[in-house]
Amino acid sequence: MPGAPEYTPSSIYMLEPHVDWATAENGYIPIEAIAERVYGKPYSSLRGCQRDDEHIGNDSVKLYELTSDEDYLQALGDLDDAEIYLGRDSRTGESAVKTAMTQLDYWLSIRVADDNTPATVEANPPATQDLENAVFEDRFFADRAFSPSLRLILADLIRRSELPRGDYLFRHWW
Repeated sequence: MPGAPEYTPSSIYMLEPHVDWATAENGYIPIEAIAERVYGKPYSSLRGCQRDDEHIGNDSVKLYELTSDEDYLQALGDLDDAEIYLGRDSRTGESAVKTAMTQLDYWLSIRVADDNTPATVEANPPATQDLENAVFEDRFFADRAFSPSLRLILADLIRRSELPRGDYLFRHWW
């Protein structure tokens, strides 16, 4: 039919942070499985990543578009350039930053106290405190402490060939 619109098919992958039965075969990729395989440490979820948009509420979704070279390379550049502020170095009087670890590596180093490991930081540490390898009293405070951008993490995982290039939908329901 002349004048009919043309549609470009696209693939959208859904990252499910809370579903045990989700698999890549049925179109859902559990983000914990990716993090555990790629970064070598399990984590309950990447729920802190919802802070890519602070206004995302419960039972909502966020689409991360990394299909085009421009989107993907921009996200990779943002990840590589990300500096994690560690506060002031009292010896030099200058600000200290960390660039050697990706945001997810840094976030995954945060732990929750158990019978053998006491908490090492207070529930609400100041924003300038270095939280690498910090141990929190409970999961609630650990999840709030550091929230990496899922968009940047997706770019890193695509670069590591753990995810295909495409658009990703991230569901929230807490």
